[in-house]
Amino acid sequence: MQIVTDLHRFKASPSKPLILALGNFDGFHRGHRELLRYVVRQAKQRGALAAVFTFREHPHSILHPDRKPLMLTSVEQKLFFLARSGADFCFLQSFTPTFAAMTPETFVRKVLVRKLRVREVCMGYDAHFGQGRRGDTNMMAQLAEECGFLFRKMEPVRVGREPVSSSRIRALLMKGKVRQAQECLGRPFSMFGKVIHGKGHGSHLNAPTANLEVHSEIILPLGVYEASGRVLPERAIAPRFGKFELPRKMPPWLPGVTNFGKRPTYPAFESPRPVLELHLLDFHGNIYGEMMEIALHRFLRPERKFGDEEALKRQIRRDIQTARRSYKRGIF
Repeated sequence: MQIVTDLHRFKASPSKPLILALGNFDGFHRGHRELLRYVVRQAKQRGALAAVFTFREHPHSILHPDRKPLMLTSVEQKLFFLARSGADFCFLQSFTPTFAAMTPETFVRKVLVRKLRVREVCMGYDAHFGQGRRGDTNMMAQLAEECGFLFRKMEPVRVGREPVSSSRIRALLMKGKVRQAQECLGRPFSMFGKVIHGKGHGSHLNAPTANLEVHSEIILPLGVYEASGRVLPERAIAPRFGKFELPRKMPPWLPGVTNFGKRPTYPAFESPRPVLELHLLDFHGNIYGEMMEIALHRFLRPERKFGDEEALKRQIRRDIQTARRSYKRGIF
């Protein structure tokens, strides 16, 4: 997947027009995946290129900073998911005040038509674009007819009676309902993070952990989760020369337990901000400095302060045994 961060440097090919998906794609949930499947399929059938137009930051960070939602995925993780979906191009636009001031009509005529020369544009049923979010699917359909390109509105993907959305997934995660969030995502909720040195409490408690500096904005209840992790190859997280080339085979997922908390049992070392610690079952390698993807499968218990270290050790052993049983039963 080719990543384009400067539209001025992009030259459209008359022989390879674009079938383009427009959206923010935070979380890359089942609705996003359905949209990308359609775009990639259309591109293959029409001899075109599958493309995505998205943003480096959430538009609300400029339009309404006080209402900006916490992001489910970092930019790196979003690019990873888009590349894995089969997109040929990703136009990664910075949502600047200048770009935010562009009217919907100007965006379509100047950017999508004159610059990108799109053949077809696809949007989710509730997507918006242009100044003040005035552009919607009805306006895009009208502009498509006027400008001579095709338009496809994607209908909502539903889980239960409600449409899948990033806001719905955020609400579920804030309550620790990671299993229900997984149903909306079509995959376990996961985060990218770098393994950094911690305080060493995990080893002292006979459960060595990898402390992770997570890239996304965590919105989880403090506590312990059944989890899995995998070390990411450099190509899976960093495009080379503006091109994202995923490895043919990704490393395997390893089962484990994650604690997201502040270490209240150790007041002298209690963290002002929650720390994500991952213990991998039966793993003894050195992964300091590596980038990992951490997936959460089930909320086990809330964080609490233990009376002494031995009580904490006993609870950690129970958490690990529970996760081991779940893994053997194929729950994750």
